[in-house]
Amino acid sequence: MKTCKFLPGLLASSILAAPAFAQVPAEAALPAEEATNSDEIVVTAQRRDARYVDVPASISVVTGDQLTAAGVSGTRDLQLLTTGLNISQQGTFVQPTIRGIGTTVTGTGADPNVAIYVDGVYMASQGAALFDFNSVAQVEVLKGPQGTLYGRNATGGAIVVTTKVPDLGKNSANFEIGYGRFNEFRGDAFVNVAVSDNVAFNIGGYVRANDGYTTNVFNGRKASVTESYGVRGRLLFEPADNLRFILSGAYISQDDNTAYSYVPIKGNSIRPNSVAAQLGRTDLSKISLNDHPVNNLRLTTVSLMADWKGDWGGLTSTSAYAHTSFPFVTDLDGTEFNIQTFTGDPQTTETYSQELIYSSPDFGPISFVAGLFYLHENSETNANILAGGAVVFPPDVFATADAFAAFVEGTLDITDRLHLTAGGRYSTERKQVRTFFGRNGPLVVDASKRFSAFTPQASLRYDVSDASSIYVGYSEGFKSGLFDGGNLGNCPVVGPTCPFRGIPVEPEKVKSYEVGYKYNAGGTVISIAGYYSDYRNIQVNALNALNNQILYNAARGEIYGVEAELSMKVSDFFSFRSGASWTHARYKEFPLATKWTPILNGAGVPVGGNMLDPNPSATGNKMIRTPDFTAFVSGTFNHELPLGSLQANVTASYSDSFFWHVNNRLQQPSFVVVNASLTWQINDQFRVRVWGENLTDERRQVYVREANVGDLASYSRPISYGVTLGFEF
Repeated sequence: MKTCKFLPGLLASSILAAPAFAQVPAEAALPAEEATNSDEIVVTAQRRDARYVDVPASISVVTGDQLTAAGVSGTRDLQLLTTGLNISQQGTFVQPTIRGIGTTVTGTGADPNVAIYVDGVYMASQGAALFDFNSVAQVEVLKGPQGTLYGRNATGGAIVVTTKVPDLGKNSANFEIGYGRFNEFRGDAFVNVAVSDNVAFNIGGYVRANDGYTTNVFNGRKASVTESYGVRGRLLFEPADNLRFILSGAYISQDDNTAYSYVPIKGNSIRPNSVAAQLGRTDLSKISLNDHPVNNLRLTTVSLMADWKGDWGGLTSTSAYAHTSFPFVTDLDGTEFNIQTFTGDPQTTETYSQELIYSSPDFGPISFVAGLFYLHENSETNANILAGGAVVFPPDVFATADAFAAFVEGTLDITDRLHLTAGGRYSTERKQVRTFFGRNGPLVVDASKRFSAFTPQASLRYDVSDASSIYVGYSEGFKSGLFDGGNLGNCPVVGPTCPFRGIPVEPEKVKSYEVGYKYNAGGTVISIAGYYSDYRNIQVNALNALNNQILYNAARGEIYGVEAELSMKVSDFFSFRSGASWTHARYKEFPLATKWTPILNGAGVPVGGNMLDPNPSATGNKMIRTPDFTAFVSGTFNHELPLGSLQANVTASYSDSFFWHVNNRLQQPSFVVVNASLTWQINDQFRVRVWGENLTDERRQVYVREANVGDLASYSRPISYGVTLGFEF
């Protein structure tokens, strides 16, 4: 697409010009009344409210209104408005990658390495990372290791979602209903009720449903279908000015089989003459699977937050429970032939967590945050792997994790302008996995181990003015080791050598250095950062020659890059957000990778399916899911009309190509995604919005899998458009 060639340069030039726009106000000492402005961004990256420019770290901040205007309805498309972020799926599992650090690890008890928090609650399950936005106030994407304050499995960073707190001051309601292509129905509702001077609650809900955009020609059923709904409520009780309690609860149901609605890439299949292989060469709107794909998510969360403040500081307690269940069915061979099937019914994760955070007042030039964190996790997968319709391995895997951490981070004001922030976190985690051969069958895996680490961080910030700062920082991240519950080693299914004790993969560790500049005043926000990360013991998931999942450590990766974001309120009529990032991510040492390559005949022509590459080295290869260059721009135009007002938004996001696996063979081509919307606010109560999504009709790959049966890929939704009616009071 020709636009791909011009958009990167356009965005890069606009962002690199950012310092020129802000140079005069940034370098001058602003009067206090000038520096204070209603557009100042407040973030929670330091586990308490802080000004954006006072946090010595790279953070992308997007408000709920900006998400709506840009057509970003859930976590899957958050990357369209965030530099350095890639959100991919590994079948049922959702796996964000930030600055080249992500995971391919799946399975019972498998952890992400980008932590996701919703209203202060850590979401441990990878399945819980895919959800639609509703009643969102703000999303913060924290880049680089967050090993001190967010700790558990935040080696790549953290995504912090904050929903709206109940408002004690008013009653309000907001409703939307919409219809779009593929018979898509959208419904949203949000209600806030002020019960009394110190009690209020809100409740939000959404419904998404469509007929799907793919047809399974084997059975005539529609695939790539989404049917989801969710409800989230929060109850606020403020018995005193310095004490409040917030009880939150949510339930999400999402049936979305897009990831498993795949075809062989370019027809590379163990059955090269199958209908599925032919469709992979000619028609991405059709699949041919004898096992119709299923991928469901059920998520329940409950949390209680107590916040108490005084002259002595502040104390916040967050108690939470979460239960995730995601049954699935996937046709492993990707054809209409009954060769291989994998089912999980159900795959569940249950977590209990407790966190205490103390925020000190200013003790002269010193202030600090300290906390304790505990999590207990139970995971289970009751699965069946079938060959030719017969069960060949029915693993029933149980995994538990008990994680504890203590952390502290403090800031010393060396001068009025120079500030030193330093801290550390001690984490210790015991993991256990037990695998039975079928329900009530023999125990074939029984393994446990404790993993511990200390992760420090330190940064130095200099305030150029009240509205701008420069900083340099160092941080470390730690992702716990784990066991592969499906790996039996050389242990027979039933025999005297069982159970197999298992060999864990070692913890991942990241050391990262960053230097940056920030500015926030007068409706202009600038962020520029350069970084270097040393990434060791990378945990890798792969399929071996028997098509069984294996888990192991790659040796080392090296990542460095630069990124910039610019937001500006140009006038009362026009504002925009933009960003660009360049990342160099390579496997520096990876001598024993698991790599697949197409099977060739004597003439060098592919004959269908793959074999293991006899050269196992991936040293020097690009790291997965990490494009060299990404960029976005989102512009909003407002215009008053004789009746109401008009708001237009256009959002364009560009990504370079990237690889899905360590062998650098299967590649997602570069792409541009454009969303647009036009909203007529008729009066204070009614509005009409016309929207278009993926106007460039890009068919991005959602999930890519390579194995002995061939190469399989599912694809994103083509161009979509529709209309939404809104009402509020």
